[in-house]
Amino acid sequence: PTNHLDLPSIEWLEKYLQHYQGAVVIVSHDRFFLDRMVTKIVELYQQRLHFYTGNYSYYETEKALRVDMQKKAYENQQDYIRQNERFVERFKAKASKAAAAQSIVKRLDKLERIEDVEIERPNMKINFAVEKQPGKIICTLKHVSKSFKDVEIVRDTAAEIDRGDKIALIGANGKGKSTMLRIIAGAETFEGQREWGHNVVESFYAQHQLEALNMNNDVLEEMKDARSGKNDLELRSILGAFLFSGEAVEKKIKVLSGGEKARVALAKTMVSKANFLMLDEPTNHLDIHSVDLLVESLNKYEGSLILVSHDRFFISRIANKIWEIDDHKIREFKGTYTEWVDWKERRAKELAAVANQKAVVKEVAKPVVKETKPANNLNNDAKKELQKLKTRFKTIEDSLEKLKANKTKLEAALADPEVYSNKQKFQQAEQDYNKGAKELADANGEYELLFEKIMEMEG
Repeated sequence: PTNHLDLPSIEWLEKYLQHYQGAVVIVSHDRFFLDRMVTKIVELYQQRLHFYTGNYSYYETEKALRVDMQKKAYENQQDYIRQNERFVERFKAKASKAAAAQSIVKRLDKLERIEDVEIERPNMKINFAVEKQPGKIICTLKHVSKSFKDVEIVRDTAAEIDRGDKIALIGANGKGKSTMLRIIAGAETFEGQREWGHNVVESFYAQHQLEALNMNNDVLEEMKDARSGKNDLELRSILGAFLFSGEAVEKKIKVLSGGEKARVALAKTMVSKANFLMLDEPTNHLDIHSVDLLVESLNKYEGSLILVSHDRFFISRIANKIWEIDDHKIREFKGTYTEWVDWKERRAKELAAVANQKAVVKEVAKPVVKETKPANNLNNDAKKELQKLKTRFKTIEDSLEKLKANKTKLEAALADPEVYSNKQKFQQAEQDYNKGAKELADANGEYELLFEKIMEMEG
């Protein structure tokens, strides 16, 4: 469900599902999403369903333990089988041992065989060489503006990419993340300046560039065209990480699906010897294990990079800087994605607190009821009724202050992102807020009604 959603939309979906009352079954490669959403994992492994009670992180830990136990059990059983088969082979021809040998054969036939562990993730290390070391500055943007007809993307913005930067471009759909990446790559016209640093060798991956592949090449030939200096065995190993194994490397580019072509283009980008990579949604057509390999490779990569991705796991493992496109400007945050999220949440709380404080200060002053002597023409019953109304009015006036303070407190609780991490906590906070808001509205209504009655009686 998260494949074509931007980060704010994914976060909204998470909050919605967290207090959704029904059951949910999810298929997803988004680890962050699975960690926050699921309470059970059902894995299809070796033609069987395996159940884990917990989120994705729990599953990973338990799966590793289960696989380790299976591997040891398989090896122990294989030792047992080999020992018994040696006995049978040795004694089957001897009359005195033939019955025992036959008994062992029957026992082995009935034995429920433990399967060997299935290798789901290729055990490979991919190192992408950087041919030239660039200068300290990779790219400088000055006074950059870009619009599509009436839609303004960025306005007079500036930024700098330094050697060693691994930048994630963040922003809602339509904010211009991919456009900004194309501007840096030189694939998009714009107003302003873009200056490359010394010795920068760049490589750009984007799905719209798939037409640049040679349709008559097979997959392996296309990789050779990248002139990476790697031999066939190394290229086959790299292609295995991008889900091309065995005879799949001999498929012609023209018969590949869009997703397969995207993986070939990404593999070519990664072996290009560039010291600056620009990656637009590189994980879109990769499975979880391939994303792991890509993360390992990019963390070892000695060059600089900038990427656009909605995969929070991927961003959190790669980026050391965040660029957010906000209000037509590039806002830079020096830190990881997790640190950026924490900062955004703290900032949201601070802004909510300031807004609540302003609301209290700006609140219209309540009308003051002056003590006036009752008109002489009020009879005793009317005087008693007036006094009763004034007493009630004073009580409501006092309670309004407490109710308003309580509502402010409840609003702050609802503004805390932490409350959405627990369904019961969120439901209780929402229930408390609705109750507090209703009590305040009822008290305000009675306050106004009493004021009008008192004014009317005092004439």
